[in-house]
Amino acid sequence: MALKTKTTSAISRRGFLRGSAAATGALMVLPRGAFAQTEGQLLLWLPGGSDLFCQIHTGLLEGFSAGAGLGPATTVCGLGQDTEFTLALIGSITAGNPPDISMLWDSPVALGSQGAFMALDEMMAGSKISIDTWPAGLLSSCQFKGQTFGLPVTAGVYSMWYNEEMFEAKGISPARADFPKTWADMRALSKEFTVWEGDKLVTAGFMPPRVPETMAIWSALNGGMLYDEANLRYTIDSEQNIEMMNFFLDWLNEEYKGDVNLVDRSGNFLDGYPNSTTGLGPAFREGRLAGMQSGSWLMGDIYGDPVPTFERWNLAAHPTGPSGTASVSGTWPNWFVIPAGSKNPQAAFDYLTYLSTEGVVEWYQQIPDVPTNSQVQAKSPQSLVDRRGAAFADDVTAFLAEQAAVVTPMWNSPVQSFGADQVARALEKIYTKAATPAESLAEAQVASQAELERVLAG
Repeated sequence: MALKTKTTSAISRRGFLRGSAAATGALMVLPRGAFAQTEGQLLLWLPGGSDLFCQIHTGLLEGFSAGAGLGPATTVCGLGQDTEFTLALIGSITAGNPPDISMLWDSPVALGSQGAFMALDEMMAGSKISIDTWPAGLLSSCQFKGQTFGLPVTAGVYSMWYNEEMFEAKGISPARADFPKTWADMRALSKEFTVWEGDKLVTAGFMPPRVPETMAIWSALNGGMLYDEANLRYTIDSEQNIEMMNFFLDWLNEEYKGDVNLVDRSGNFLDGYPNSTTGLGPAFREGRLAGMQSGSWLMGDIYGDPVPTFERWNLAAHPTGPSGTASVSGTWPNWFVIPAGSKNPQAAFDYLTYLSTEGVVEWYQQIPDVPTNSQVQAKSPQSLVDRRGAAFADDVTAFLAEQAAVVTPMWNSPVQSFGADQVARALEKIYTKAATPAESLAEAQVASQAELERVLAG
């Protein structure tokens, strides 16, 4: 799977209808056959991905359709990972000729709550993929006011990644059971690895988190949340979140000279990928970063360019914050929806049932997106077995299944992308000292809540 980026913008119901005009231009440049939907012949849209990713999904849909006695199936892959895909999907729904099934790389809640996607609850009731077969925290990313607008068929599961060889070189146990259980312990351990040469960061332990898409996880680890789904209210400036950001800012000041720019000029210390802007890093693969938070998709990507300078990495559970009581995880799912107006809704749902319980086994074998339905017993990816051996691959697969069962609710706001953008701005202001944590989070709270109320009233 390609590294994901946010795609869906939050719009009101009126905005959804207005968006059809903007989408008209996008419709004209789609691949030929993208709208060849007919009764009895399933049409699937995918936003993008590698050639392998597209081939896997084409084969799964064709195999299902042949086995179910349906007509030839069509998979359209690579429609765009950003707003162009959303606009094209909105335009097709508004025109009354959508695909039967669409994959999303952003939560279905924003558009589903506005009538863009079919509610699946009636079909799920009593089916093989009933609501109780999904982790509640994960399925909540598809639910709004008691309705389920999509399925998180697979997910990149977040955990803490660490370099066992760097741990051993410092005489530190590399066992997962011995990984720090609290932020304070992780921060103390981090100092063992951090080395500066003037203003260049040579090696580091762990970094204070500043990736907006994962802040819901860190908030939950400190006993908080960013969005209260039950009460339809943002809680970005809660006491737990202010405490969280003060902790991370103090950490930056103490260990990293209080300057994120110095850190970023020294390499990419945020995730396991090269920085697409600067070309620097990734420090983790270079053996310059002892540990980080990342998603399970990195299990495949880590062996790309650049190749890691070490062999033995491992995964561990997230540590808890000063106000936290339990470790949680989080995900970035691959969501699937049935657009309103599908000509084959029952066959589309049958395919989602197959994909969620059987097709995902083949999917996981080739690309390590973790199956999320509780009935799936996926074998370890062969690529990981070949690299690290069956025992390690089986252990990591079992660990990720455990983490998928304790995901915190996230991706569940009707204005998800807008709220994430506000959190990103707050993080930038906090880490660049443009405003205090309390001031920055309060500003993000006011903006996000106002947008939420505007959409709910629309």
